[in-house]
Amino acid sequence: MEGTYGNLDSNELAYEAPTCKDRVLSSSKKRLYLEVIIFLGILNVLLLAGLIALGVHSRYLAAGLSNIKPNLTQDTNDKPSPTFTANLNEMVKNLQLSGDWTCSAAPQQFPAAQIDAGQGMVVMTDIKSNVFLLSGSGWSKLGSVPLKHVSVGPAGIWGVNQQNKVYKFVASDFVPIRGLELKQVDAGGQGQVVGVASNDNIHCLNANRASSTKELMNWSTISDLLMYFSCAPTGCWGVNSEEWIYFTQISNSCHQPGSWDHIDGEAVNVEVGSDGNVFVVNRYGLLYERTGISGQVPKGTGWRIIEMSVKIRQASYDLGYLWVVTETGFIVKCTK
Repeated sequence: MEGTYGNLDSNELAYEAPTCKDRVLSSSKKRLYLEVIIFLGILNVLLLAGLIALGVHSRYLAAGLSNIKPNLTQDTNDKPSPTFTANLNEMVKNLQLSGDWTCSAAPQQFPAAQIDAGQGMVVMTDIKSNVFLLSGSGWSKLGSVPLKHVSVGPAGIWGVNQQNKVYKFVASDFVPIRGLELKQVDAGGQGQVVGVASNDNIHCLNANRASSTKELMNWSTISDLLMYFSCAPTGCWGVNSEEWIYFTQISNSCHQPGSWDHIDGEAVNVEVGSDGNVFVVNRYGLLYERTGISGQVPKGTGWRIIEMSVKIRQASYDLGYLWVVTETGFIVKCTK
């Protein structure tokens, strides 16, 4: 047969094979369609990437410093990275303080765990139990013994390690003080040292013994139970396991206090400065200062919140400066 037909019905048109021109037009259309599909695919990928980047950026801005990870903050030479410094400055700028307090970014040794100020000195521990002393505009490593809590005051620099062993800083390093184990210690009294044991028993080392360089010392036990204790020449403050706040007077000879005054409010830690100013942090990370403190009324009359946009872990006060450690380990310095 010489002819080929696509339809055998005589009423229908016969099928004709596509010409070269038709094939070229069909190929061009297919290529055009393919190019359009590829372009749309690339556009969708770019739009998706942009949305993801915008979401991450928005989430970062909303979270602030509370979500910053330790490995993004400091260089290997312990110098704050530009990102760390910028984020810290942004946090301090947005603290939203109440009252007369003005805060600024303190020298950082991130992430900080605990801080204490007294006798014009500031000491701190980080989450790795390293101890540091504020020296000018930076922190200097203090001693070679890892400590979880450190305190400075008229009795010197004292601390406790993770095993609740007590240490005193002598000459150039911390030396062990045998005779008692404490989970928290305070050197801010009138030369005496106070602390609480793991069972919340309260102990006191009188000023004469505290000034000694002996490694074995006898502590006095004080009736009642506390989980955190802090003293100043004006009096001592503590909180118990039920988060109740107490005030008492303990002399540098560690004589049994006459009474414990139950103070209104609840807190998980309390710090009193050498001039009698008192600050507490509650379980929600809120920071309060005691008001109405005077020579005639050393326990004060009320509490005033220090509004901050971040949760607070702990605070300490000395010589007009309030040193604050945030929940994420940043250090802030505040003044009135």
